[in-house]
Amino acid sequence: MDACPAGRTDDPDGGSAALIGANWYRFRAGESVSHARVMSVCFLWVLQGRGLVRSRGSEFRLDAGSILRLPWQHDVAYAADVRTPFHVGTAHVVPRHRHDHPVAPHVPHRAGDPLLDAPWRTGAAEEEPRLLPAASIAGQRIISLASYGVERFLEGAPSEESLRALGVLLADADAAAAAEPAPLQPVALRAMIDHIVEHLDRAPDVAEIAAIGGCSVTTAERLFARYTGTSVLAWARRRQLDEAALLLRTTSLSVGEVARRTGFSDPLYFSRVFRAAFSVPPSRYATDRLRP
Repeated sequence: MDACPAGRTDDPDGGSAALIGANWYRFRAGESVSHARVMSVCFLWVLQGRGLVRSRGSEFRLDAGSILRLPWQHDVAYAADVRTPFHVGTAHVVPRHRHDHPVAPHVPHRAGDPLLDAPWRTGAAEEEPRLLPAASIAGQRIISLASYGVERFLEGAPSEESLRALGVLLADADAAAAAEPAPLQPVALRAMIDHIVEHLDRAPDVAEIAAIGGCSVTTAERLFARYTGTSVLAWARRRQLDEAALLLRTTSLSVGEVARRTGFSDPLYFSRVFRAAFSVPPSRYATDRLRP
């Protein structure tokens, strides 16, 4: 296969990157979805919740803010968390789509699809899945471009020019993210984050969280500041509020019940904090949404 390396958006044969699909997907609690062969490079990012993604023998536990890049011709299996299932965005790109064939806004993933092995759609099959630096400028650019791609697809199939332009821009942002990878999260930080997420129903205790990571409070604060850009308490509170927003949108729980499930013993305090974060009180947050 004539492969196109990451970030290369044009070549002498007249090919360029092209966006072929983009969508939001909100998983049900415990829902699993798998595809044996997907002919795209997929940018997957988590808006809320958490879950597990497996691809090419690697396993990734993802939560809000995570960005995962699945390589050309990948397999993928999603497993949503039982308590806080993830809500994800996906954008699918062909690394090189020849200009002498129109771009079909379609992601081949089923046996028998004529586009599964279309010779005018090519990419580098030897690559492995990788997490992208979500906090970097390139990572945020990927999310912004991909989100715009989703909105365009929701409005109807974008034009050929738009599909190619968005594909090129995403490939450029991908190359920039690969050139400046984020440092891997230390084991201590991962343990503390996992502990917070597993205990969203109680008020965060910074000393307890630090002990889970086997470090001092000072070290815990330094790790959170470096890798998340915020403090331990601020990160934990934001996750609790995101969980509260998810419960308000997807359940019939009362505001008081949601407050208790997300670590707030005082419903009035919860309402004040929620309103400060979302600019609307929790009692009105999801009143205009269709449920179920």
